[in-house]
Amino acid sequence: MSGPAIEASPEQGEASPTRSAPERSRLAHLDVGRGIAILLVVIFHAYRGFLNAGTAGAGSLWPLLDYSVYIFHMAFFFVASGYWVPRALKKGRTAYLRDKLATTWWPAVLWSLIYIVINNVMAAYVNKPVPIDGLWRILFFPAMHFWFLGALFLFFLCMAVTRNISFWLLAAVVAAGLVDVFPMRETFARYCHFGIFFIAGVILSTNRSQMTGKGWPMALFVLGVTIWLGFEKGIDLYSGWLVPGGFAGIILLLALARAIAGHGVGRVLGWIGQRSMPIYVLHILPMSASRVVLHRIAPDLNLDLRILIVSASGLVFSLIGYAIAARLNLLAITGFGKDSSRSVQSA
Repeated sequence: MSGPAIEASPEQGEASPTRSAPERSRLAHLDVGRGIAILLVVIFHAYRGFLNAGTAGAGSLWPLLDYSVYIFHMAFFFVASGYWVPRALKKGRTAYLRDKLATTWWPAVLWSLIYIVINNVMAAYVNKPVPIDGLWRILFFPAMHFWFLGALFLFFLCMAVTRNISFWLLAAVVAAGLVDVFPMRETFARYCHFGIFFIAGVILSTNRSQMTGKGWPMALFVLGVTIWLGFEKGIDLYSGWLVPGGFAGIILLLALARAIAGHGVGRVLGWIGQRSMPIYVLHILPMSASRVVLHRIAPDLNLDLRILIVSASGLVFSLIGYAIAARLNLLAITGFGKDSSRSVQSA
């Protein structure tokens, strides 16, 4: 998979004997980190589904948890994606751009179109109808949760234009600060906010960082303070003031991933992490359907149980969809990865 780390490492399609033991260990804990992060995406998309439908109720810890997780979980994917850029660029600019078009831009456009069509067909059952006019915009600004792939592709393009890391770091720092200075649409606020995490991943890779989560006690303190101040003051999630908390959360996530990578739960999370792209792409559809069904058959069910059921449906049916696409050699056309037949031919 290549995309958000949801972009898996470029090495996942290559023969494993070429990797050293330390490199395999490093890849393992990064996959575990992806697994943790994508589960957070699914769970809190489930919560926000109920929130947007007006059925989340009040008086729970979910708003605080939602705010806390959104400070760092998507930021992690940008760091993880940036981490593989220097190695991908070694294959040449043409090969790099061809790969990013196929694995980031194409799934963003394809699935934006699919989701918009389904959204309009099922308009009576969705929380936020998406207008079908102006479809050309998805070529540049993918719809719904695919904004992530659109932002990621833009950052990939920037690295293809020039590899001057100092320039992009300065640009990212300035952009992060602009969110708090000028009012802007959410789309542009996201781009400004997450660029600094992407370039941080590039820098970590250039410096051969193992991304092990070193310094997690201090990170825990920083994240705690950021959550407390941010939630109490109502600071916007794309504010530059939350960037330190974002990095702190990423350090904690990596430390946890490193600690459990060699255990059974770590292997399961690593397996899930390797499939983070199809999960990210597909999970909204089954979750929306299960939320509607739950509202019909058990409207008074506890919110925690509803979130658990809806999240499980999103995860399970996404993995089933991925398995079907893999079995039919449709991974490339769906944007989920390389088909087995093509992988064999290129080996």
